[in-house]
Amino acid sequence: MKEVIYRNRYVLITVAATIFLLVVWEAAARIIGYDIILPTFTSVCIAFAEMFVTGTFWISVAGTLLRSVTGFAVAFVLGVVLGITAGKYRALDSVLLPFNSIMRTIPVAAITLVLGVWLAPDVIPSIIGMMLIFPVVYEQSKTAVKVLPEELEEIMDEAGASFPYRFVNLYLPSVMPHILSNISATFGMNLKAVITAETLMLALNSIGLQIHYAYSNFLFETPALFAWVLTAVLMSVGIEAILKFAVKKSLRV
Repeated sequence: MKEVIYRNRYVLITVAATIFLLVVWEAAARIIGYDIILPTFTSVCIAFAEMFVTGTFWISVAGTLLRSVTGFAVAFVLGVVLGITAGKYRALDSVLLPFNSIMRTIPVAAITLVLGVWLAPDVIPSIIGMMLIFPVVYEQSKTAVKVLPEELEEIMDEAGASFPYRFVNLYLPSVMPHILSNISATFGMNLKAVITAETLMLALNSIGLQIHYAYSNFLFETPALFAWVLTAVLMSVGIEAILKFAVKKSLRV
């Protein structure tokens, strides 16, 4: 028993810290006594349970998940392909430098509102997620391919291997473990950006839209507002845990 506890001590510490925060939340809310300022954790859980059994809840979660996965998939593929290529061809890196600088530095809210002038609200969240994730994956891929041992390149040179052959058989297998090790964190960033854009653009069938509705009626729906935020947190934590488990399994193979 002691061995099991010791082996899982960090998990237990995390659980204990989470419980402590929830207890503090509940106590603070009861002391304040006004749901409009801070609803109790109990009332938020009740609101969450009521939402959980509705079709609107699942449609909203599915819509947000679809936008997140779409933007992330496009950013991931482009980031890996262009990052590896730029790591070997500096000219391409120079061409992409201003675009990456813009995507890394521009505030999510600002670019969301700008894109809202030109594009449909339902499309923008996926683009925002893609713009946030692409520079991260691009830099990781570029850096990983630059530190490959020179001996491997020399072997490829002696064999007269073309760049496409090297890409598939050398660069990609070498780079992917490094990128996959960070995929859970990058997807979490992507999800937060997507929900932010959904809230600003009032994208249909989304968690962001439900957060906006709850905020608009916060005098009566403060627990619902917190419940939707809780949904976003649980969704992010759940997906990150699944990705970490999947990556851990894949890297062992």
